[in-house]
Amino acid sequence: MNGKIIQIDSNISFVLAKDGKVYEVFIKGNVKKETKPLVGDDVEFEFIEDLKGNITKIIPRKNEIYRPRIANVDQVIIVTSLFEPLFASYILNKYIFMIEAKKIKPILLFTKNELLNKTKFYEEVMQKVNSYKDIGYEVFILDNIENEKYNEEIKNLRLKLVDKVSFFTGQTGAGKSTTLNNYLVDYQIKTNEISLKLNRGKHTTTNVKIYNLPDNILIADTPGFSSFELVNLEVENILRTSKVLNKFNNNCKFIDCIHIHEKKCGVKDAVEADDIPLFIYEDYKKIYEEISNRKVKY
Repeated sequence: MNGKIIQIDSNISFVLAKDGKVYEVFIKGNVKKETKPLVGDDVEFEFIEDLKGNITKIIPRKNEIYRPRIANVDQVIIVTSLFEPLFASYILNKYIFMIEAKKIKPILLFTKNELLNKTKFYEEVMQKVNSYKDIGYEVFILDNIENEKYNEEIKNLRLKLVDKVSFFTGQTGAGKSTTLNNYLVDYQIKTNEISLKLNRGKHTTTNVKIYNLPDNILIADTPGFSSFELVNLEVENILRTSKVLNKFNNNCKFIDCIHIHEKKCGVKDAVEADDIPLFIYEDYKKIYEEISNRKVKY
């Protein structure tokens, strides 16, 4: 049988099979030696009885993310607060570069617009938000107040989740859980039932879970973060995959241009012409420094 791991608890994996049922499976020792299972893994397993079985093969992953640990993701919805906390582009852009390097589609979801709207920062921040739209990213903006506009935006976002494995992530306090409740409110009890069935403490359960919703929507809920390191990400990965940089790197004189020190650089020219937002370019330079300093440590 074939299925996808939607939750891992210690040495037990819960696998959503093609028949729509969730099986409680164990991984055979020889398989575990080759690859440690992750939530999101597509697997082959042999059925034993009473919705139980053994994993016999972990199918090669199309991608893998290290924070959080999850495999085979189609898109990442990055939830970012516009106010309280005030929008800060660096962590968002760092995450966008990382996601794109994994060849995963980022979708940008901005929250707390109604709070930003009352402040002196509104025009400055919204100019940056609109820059992402101009570049070609899919952008959603929520007021976090249930009104017609809010419901329409939530509905439009849901359409983007159909037939996809998506995970929601974002800084702590950005409103990720509030947004997720629009989709998962009827499904939280299923996870609680699994925990009760196992009769184990919370410390043994992974923080990553995939929920199976109608219309073949698979949503992974992940912990919020305050910061993260660029693990296993090289500058070369960013240069090959960034939507922002790739649009102009053909105009660079040198094929290995990193768009910082070189002359006759298409990306730097695009920044000068306001074709690339200055704040994104400045964040890229900070990310370059972070990666370079990480290499020195090793």
